[in-house]
Amino acid sequence: MAIFLASTKSISRGKGQSAVASASYRAGVKLDDLRYGKTHDYSKRSGVMSADIILPSVLASANTDISRSDLWNKAEAAEKRKDARVAREWLVNLPHELSAEDRKAIAHQFAQTLADRYGTIADCAIHKPTQREIERGADPRNFHAHIMFTTRTAKLGDNNEILLTDKATIELSDNKRRSLGLERVNDEIKEVRQIWEQIVNEKLAKHNHKLIDSRSYADQGKDIKPQIKMGAVATEEERKAYAQAKAAVESNGMFFHGISPVTIKGKHNKSIAERNQLVAKIEIAKNYKPNAPIIFKRDHNERNRQTIEWTEQAVEHLSNRDTDTARAINDISERVDKTKRLIAERSEAIKHSAAPISYDTDYERAFFERKRQADRAINDISERVDKTKRLIAKRSEAIKQSAAPSPYDTHYERAFFERKRQADRAINDISERVDKTKRLIAKRSEAIKQSAAPSPYDTHYERAFFERKRQADRAIRESIRVLESAKLGNAQRVADVEDAVKTLTYRLLDRREEGLFDDRQLLVLDSFAKNLGINESQGSDFKRNVRLAADKINTVEVLESNPHVFRLLNFPSQEREHYQTVTADFDRFIAHVDKQRAELTREHQAKLGRNDTSKVTAEIITAKPYLAALVKYANNSEKTDESRALAEQHIHKTIRLTVKQCENAYKGLNTLSSTESVQKHVRELGNSLSTFANDYAEKLSESDLRTINDGLKVVSRAIDTNNVSDNRDFSPGF
Repeated sequence: MAIFLASTKSISRGKGQSAVASASYRAGVKLDDLRYGKTHDYSKRSGVMSADIILPSVLASANTDISRSDLWNKAEAAEKRKDARVAREWLVNLPHELSAEDRKAIAHQFAQTLADRYGTIADCAIHKPTQREIERGADPRNFHAHIMFTTRTAKLGDNNEILLTDKATIELSDNKRRSLGLERVNDEIKEVRQIWEQIVNEKLAKHNHKLIDSRSYADQGKDIKPQIKMGAVATEEERKAYAQAKAAVESNGMFFHGISPVTIKGKHNKSIAERNQLVAKIEIAKNYKPNAPIIFKRDHNERNRQTIEWTEQAVEHLSNRDTDTARAINDISERVDKTKRLIAERSEAIKHSAAPISYDTDYERAFFERKRQADRAINDISERVDKTKRLIAKRSEAIKQSAAPSPYDTHYERAFFERKRQADRAINDISERVDKTKRLIAKRSEAIKQSAAPSPYDTHYERAFFERKRQADRAIRESIRVLESAKLGNAQRVADVEDAVKTLTYRLLDRREEGLFDDRQLLVLDSFAKNLGINESQGSDFKRNVRLAADKINTVEVLESNPHVFRLLNFPSQEREHYQTVTADFDRFIAHVDKQRAELTREHQAKLGRNDTSKVTAEIITAKPYLAALVKYANNSEKTDESRALAEQHIHKTIRLTVKQCENAYKGLNTLSSTESVQKHVRELGNSLSTFANDYAEKLSESDLRTINDGLKVVSRAIDTNNVSDNRDFSPGF
């Protein structure tokens, strides 16, 4: 599934960055940096799929052009401040579901849209993960684009030359933007993220893929915690540990399966990932609603209750641990930053403490004394940093191992709850600070909103008018975005239904080959296919048969009237388990009445004789109470529909069998050894057959009734015949 990523950052001299160096690295080319007198050569860099300069449409229509080297050297030359922003970069994730051409198309469309929106020039470089990165554990589907924009608008000068002039509106401060009637930069960035969402979703919907969402997890209503940024130092440590572990394993001729994170940040991100997976499992378990009777749903919920409760406890534990780890990481970062500043100050002091000439003893002694003091301070700070790291690692390990003790361990129980109280106090303190910070930010934001210096003609009503106008514009844009999302969502849902129908159709036509369905399920699917007139012959026309069958299935009438068939095709094992559950009562019932009938049959056969005709006659006699019990069960509205349907099937099966037994019984009268035995059998048959024909006339076919009536005629003739011992031919003559 495609993920949403559209983040922006500035490339600034204040951070020691160069636009030329950044462009050289992202495009994988060699560029000369005129400002710093350097050459940046990244031409051997792998993973760069393409790199293109994209001009605003106005400049492109003028048939002008500019090289990458000229563009970014001009961007550097246009800025005079030592902390100036020289470029802006947008990093976007390219869906791996799309082809390379489509990924490039949406990246260029996004770059062109922003270039036209702000009048700036874009440098779009598309990357893919290298084989080396994949071996280190990178996702091979991580296609992305680095799109660098100039911070100044581009215009044509003399001799058709491109010039970089004023700052683009996205680079202006909020106060300056407010004076121009524009929204804050943060609101502008949200709109750009929505532009990327719309461009990608149009392409994804066209190819029937899942859509992306630019909103945060919180706005989407998802309980997903974001991971922290690893940074260059932690990433390098992880890569070094990975390489060392891999080399050690492969040197022993074993297969390398990867390693766990070794840095605090890496372990923290892994813990967050575990926590998010558990939350996802909870949501799936809570939202799963099987299409089953209420009793079955209640059983399902009861089975999952303990699992959900345990998972929620695990999520809470991981969240608390993540909070403690994040607090420790922030503490380390602050101490490291403070240490770096102190070291920089001491180093600067050493640089400016010029070494005196050799014969100046006093200055020489003072110089080396200051140097020794600085070295001691640096060593002391380094030891403190190492000690802090060890302490945090030790505490993190202690937190992991701090499982709640048993109720009988008093000492450890006190220590456990003491740690818990300390953690609770720390959490409350952090919450209070967060609330205080929020209030302060809200107060300052309100002050900033009110602090716009109006023009001589800017009255109170004019400011109110423009404020309402901005709100209206924002509402209109949001409505348009929701409408477009709804359209794309509808297209996505239609595509999902078509894909699902194709999958179910293939499984329907291939049902006897897959081995997923039992005999009962195959009968249900056979009946469904027969009712729709689906051709099941596969051969060379199988694909055509799938397409034709899918057209017959993908109708509102068929989809709405056969939900049980589609559940069966989707989840055969669950349907089988569900069927066994809802028909368990009938299984118990039929076993009980079968046992009763078998006992009653043995009693009647003992009175009639031990031959086959006596056994068949006894079964005919017991058919009436057996059918009466089945009919009563089938008419019981408290039983499940599946159980009642099984009872009806048994009723029809028993009636068919009884009719066949009637025919065999009156033919078997010729095999009896005595007149007394014949008379005994015909009396029982006469009573049973007449009652059976009257009670189940509606369920008997004409052929069945003819068979029973012919049998009754034979029985009546046998009763009236006195010399049955001499003449046993009672057949009706057909």
